[in-house]
Amino acid sequence: MVFSQLSLLYEDEFVKIVVDEHYKQIQLQQRRNQMEYQSALARDKELDLLYEKLYEEKVLGNLTDDRFKKLSEKYEDEQAELGQRLKHLRQIVEEEQTHELNADGFLQLVRRFTAPTELTAELLHAFLDKIVVYQKERIQGETVQRVDIYYKMIGHVELPRITRKESEAYQEAFGRKSGQSA
Repeated sequence: MVFSQLSLLYEDEFVKIVVDEHYKQIQLQQRRNQMEYQSALARDKELDLLYEKLYEEKVLGNLTDDRFKKLSEKYEDEQAELGQRLKHLRQIVEEEQTHELNADGFLQLVRRFTAPTELTAELLHAFLDKIVVYQKERIQGETVQRVDIYYKMIGHVELPRITRKESEAYQEAFGRKSGQSA
């Protein structure tokens, strides 16, 4: 069964496949990255305050020149490293936000291109983000080559293999025919 047929016949089930554990893991990682970014921002502000206090202690005569120099270099080095880390984390967070899963948008796209008669450049550009082709392997005397397809808005989705018998059982169980919604 082709991808668009699966999504058309079993739209609700298709959405469940798309928004499965993989999506939950993506959201969890996004939250972790956002928290790490916020934590790094807080530390950056804290370093500014520490440096100000350090300067005040120096002005008040509570610190020697050597101690001031040592501590200020330490804080400046940490802040420089933190600046690089913040830049990297900001880039990751922004990328994750632009690639966030959008099942509704993807389903609208599927509906637009349901039952194509030919594979066109427009169809490929509309659906596909990238295709990863792996090196050929010999497994039990058979040559196989893994290909991962990453769809726009939803990423890589492992679709279950459905036999004709299973397809008929789904149609009977869910009471739908091609083009109908639940």
